[in-house]
Amino acid sequence: MTENNQEYWTKRYEDDDIGWDIGGASSPLLAYFEQLENKALKILIPGAGNAYEAEYLHKNGFTNVHILDISKIPLANFKQRNPTFPDEHIHHKDFFKHKGKYDLVIEQTFFCSFEPDPMTRVKYATKMASLLVPKGKLVGVLMEISAMEPNEHRPYGATEAEYRTFLKPYFDIVVLEECYNSIASRKGDEFFGIFQKKEKPRTQKNNPLHGITLKTILEELVEEYGWEELGERVRINSFVTNPSINSSLKFLRRTDWAREKVERLYLRAFKK
Repeated sequence: MTENNQEYWTKRYEDDDIGWDIGGASSPLLAYFEQLENKALKILIPGAGNAYEAEYLHKNGFTNVHILDISKIPLANFKQRNPTFPDEHIHHKDFFKHKGKYDLVIEQTFFCSFEPDPMTRVKYATKMASLLVPKGKLVGVLMEISAMEPNEHRPYGATEAEYRTFLKPYFDIVVLEECYNSIASRKGDEFFGIFQKKEKPRTQKNNPLHGITLKTILEELVEEYGWEELGERVRINSFVTNPSINSSLKFLRRTDWAREKVERLYLRAFKK
């Protein structure tokens, strides 16, 4: 997410242009929460917005719930409604820069907030997997394609087949089916999914970069550091003189020592 995206979502809240907000916790997620017995689970709700699901969990004794949003406004709204919620569990941050390990990540209209290009959706899936402990779960409500009235081209849903395509490489799909208990206005427009993080295949246990493309590595490093700092950390001309993703990829793909330096930097930055 970029600064423009932060400004975009903040403007939506300022204008009360939040058609995705149903004013309470989602009924499919409430049904899922009611069967959870371990109230010490470490739970993350990214793109939490007004975080009604977190409010429900907090009021029902779950002690390790975290919420994250790129806009301060909904987080402030949530804290005002829930003054006893721990401040250190409220994260005003870009999802892709957040670090931590969770037992459970809750998805509620978050996937559909991103641009629907394949690279972004792969990045979403890999980041979700990286935030989960072994066998941790991603659980939530996913919007079907064209399920909601377009609002400045958002939200961007997907078909069941597309969700399977992007999530299957990183998760075992336990459940992915049409919600039977959606609210009336979304009946037939939502999927409910439970996805369990896959264990790394034995043949890849010594390769922490398995499944991550060089382009993804470079894009995330540029997002994290910017070209100027990246050029200081890895001294190659492609990062210093008229830098671009394409020119840098061409150089890295034919220069092993430079690629190795970039991969080591990525591991230090994102794989702690």
